[in-house]
Amino acid sequence: MCGNLTRFDVTRSSKVVEYVHLDLAGEPRVEEREVLSETIESVRCRWCNAVDQVELVDRPGSGAQV
Repeated sequence: MCGNLTRFDVTRSSKVVEYVHLDLAGEPRVEEREVLSETIESVRCRWCNAVDQVELVDRPGSGAQV
């Protein structure tokens, strides 16, 4: 493990319902978004490209007991 705790490429599949508002110029803006389902397919470290050594680490002060 390289020590990276904050930089990852996450590949995910999502099924969402979005309320899209088009302004008078035709520019879309998503005003509401509801995620119906989401699956994380892979997580890759941005520093060392590892995909099999990524682990979740609790942040200090997050309320997790050690």
